[in-house]
Amino acid sequence: MLSKETLEQGLGNVLEKTDATGFGQVEHGKVRDSYKLGDRRVIVVTDRLSAFDRVLCSIPYKGQALNEMAAFWFDKTKDVVANHVIAVPDPNIMVVRECEQLPLEFIVRGYITGVTKTSAWYNYEKGVRNFCGNPLPEGLRKDQKLDKPILTPTTKLEATDRPISRDEAIAEGLIDAATFDKAAEICFALYDRAVEHAASRGLIFVDTKYELGRYNGELIVTDEIHTPDSSRYWFADTYEALFAAGEPQRKLDKEYVREWLAARGFIGDGEPPEISDDVRLEAARRYIEAYEVITGQDFVAHPEPIGVRVESALSRLAKA
Repeated sequence: MLSKETLEQGLGNVLEKTDATGFGQVEHGKVRDSYKLGDRRVIVVTDRLSAFDRVLCSIPYKGQALNEMAAFWFDKTKDVVANHVIAVPDPNIMVVRECEQLPLEFIVRGYITGVTKTSAWYNYEKGVRNFCGNPLPEGLRKDQKLDKPILTPTTKLEATDRPISRDEAIAEGLIDAATFDKAAEICFALYDRAVEHAASRGLIFVDTKYELGRYNGELIVTDEIHTPDSSRYWFADTYEALFAAGEPQRKLDKEYVREWLAARGFIGDGEPPEISDDVRLEAARRYIEAYEVITGQDFVAHPEPIGVRVESALSRLAKA
C-alpha cells in the first residue's frame, strides 16, 4: 500500500484529459479518452471520477489502478470469453481491437443493493417488484443475497442509462433474441468466475457491469471488466454480522464516493457538492487497496509527471 505522503503527492499529479496528435479525433468518455488507429483503438484511462452519470473530480492513481486491474481480469477470463485487448503499453493505456459495440450494458447482480436510480435497491425501495424482467419477492432487505444472480440491462446510447428488460430491448429493436441470450450466457459465466476468485481473496463479488461487442462476427467482452468502477466488492468476513445489524458493508469500490454524495443530497440532479481532498485521498486509497487485494500484487506508483509519460506513450503508438 502506498504511503500517505505518496498519496498526497498524487493530488498534484493526475491525468484529467488527453488530446494527442497523430490519431483521429479523440472521443472523451466519462473516464476514458479513446483514439481510433486503423482497426485498433487506443484507450487512455484517466483519473476522472464519474458518479451518477456526472464527471465530478480526479482521483490520484485511479486510472492506473483501473487499467491494470482490467488487464488482470481480461487475462484471467480469456478462457471464458475472448476480449478486445491487444496490448497494455503504459499503466494508463490499453490498445484494443475495434469492435461493433452492443447498445446495451449488462449488469449482473447477486445481491440487492445500491443508491443510484438504476440500482436494484433504489427501485425496490420505490415499490418495484419486477426489475428488468426479474420478479422480486416481498421482504428483501438492503444488501441481501438473492436466491440466484439476475441480469438487469440498461440502455447505453441514451443521455441517461435506462433499466430495460430482455423483452423490452428486443421490442425496441435494440437487440435480437439470439444475441441477447448469448450475451446473457457470457455475462453469467464471467460473473461466476469473478465470484470464485473474489472468494479466494476474502471478498464477495456483489454485482458488475459488462459491455460486449462483435469482432469477426463473434461476441467478445470490451471496455473494462471487474474493476471498482464497474463492480462492487465487499469483505466476506464481516458480511453476515453487518447485514444482521443493518449496517453498511465494508467496501472496495467507488460506492464510497456515491454514498458520500448521496448523504449530501446529490444523486445526479442539481449541483454536486465539492469533493474535498480528504475524500479524494480516501477514494485513491480504496482503489489501490482494491487492486492489491484482488490481484495479489503490489501497486507501483510512477513518480514522473503522468501527463508527460502518457503523452510520450501515445506519441510512440501514433508513429508505430
